[in-house]
Amino acid sequence: MKKAILSTTFLILGAMGVLAQGTVNFSNGPWEAWADPSTDRLVYIDRVGGTPVNDATWSAQLWINQGGTWSTVGAPANFFGAGLDGIWAGENRSIPVNPGTATQLKVSILNGIGAPLAESAPFTFTQGQSIPPSPADLLMVNFRAFAVPEPSTVALGVLGLGALLLFRRRK
Repeated sequence: MKKAILSTTFLILGAMGVLAQGTVNFSNGPWEAWADPSTDRLVYIDRVGGTPVNDATWSAQLWINQGGTWSTVGAPANFFGAGLDGIWAGENRSIPVNPGTATQLKVSILNGIGAPLAESAPFTFTQGQSIPPSPADLLMVNFRAFAVPEPSTVALGVLGLGALLLFRRRK
């Protein structure tokens, strides 16, 4: 009898551990049920409010802060490109936090070869506690628009650093 109770207890605790995963909808699309649809959540080139990213080879990567260490969550999600500028849509992602617990997330933007270009400011995400969670409980409501430096600006910066290293002073 004691073995059955002990086994049942461990099975229940194990199941609770699996269920202790939060979920986030990794999307900034306008079709989501945002509580405040007027908030800008697009990704822009050079400045917020300017030209939205329209390169379908670029992607967005989700990051989570766990004890001061940032780690990626799932694979990057591609931007849609022309027609849906500045928007990506990734599927729901499991994150290792309990629903109702606040955690810090951020989004980084990668170019077509996977090199990082920019990242958003960290933002707080808290999954609602409804069971099963409603779609609105999974949205990144605190995510805000940000800008990626124009590619030519990045290229000029790299060239400048290269020139500094090439022509550095010798003692």
